Amino acid sequence: MNIVIIGMPGSGKTAVGRLVSKKLNVKFIDMDEFIAQKENKTITDMFAISEEYFRNVETECARELSKENFAVIAAGGGIVKRKKNINYLKQSSIMIFLNRPLKNIISDIDIKRRPLLKNNINAVYKLYNERIHLYKEYCDIEIINDRTKDETANSIAAAVHRLIIKRDSTYFN
Repeated sequence: MNIVIIGMPGSGKTAVGRLVSKKLNVKFIDMDEFIAQKENKTITDMFAISEEYFRNVETECARELSKENFAVIAAGGGIVKRKKNINYLKQSSIMIFLNRPLKNIISDIDIKRRPLLKNNINAVYKLYNERIHLYKEYCDIEIINDRTKDETANSIAAAVHRLIIKRDSTYFN
């Protein structure tokens, strides 16, 4: 079983995911880094070709990463745009929606490094409105990221533990 962290760009998926992987002593995979290495291109370069090109590579990587075992995977913010991605990942994963308040995201993300947000802070609101229902629909657990990274990582680890115990007790009854 893997833990896949989904959420808005700037929600803390990578930073918190790294901490969760350390706490659980499992591998950490940043999906955007995985995609960039696989294609030998930056995410920005792939978006320059087209968003469709990037999304196709992302889907192939979601299929590939669904075969991982015992990993924490920080997905890209747009992973929810294709139901196929979620179907692949849910085969072997618990989906965590890391829901960070927008005011916190806006106050500290570098939009120049985010292809879909570049030069337009209002794009954060647009993406949020487009995706919030998908994050909520596809997650098994929602965690609000409004505390320290360590506290949020502890919340994820505890919530995953509770979910596994609940699933196991249902299975054996």
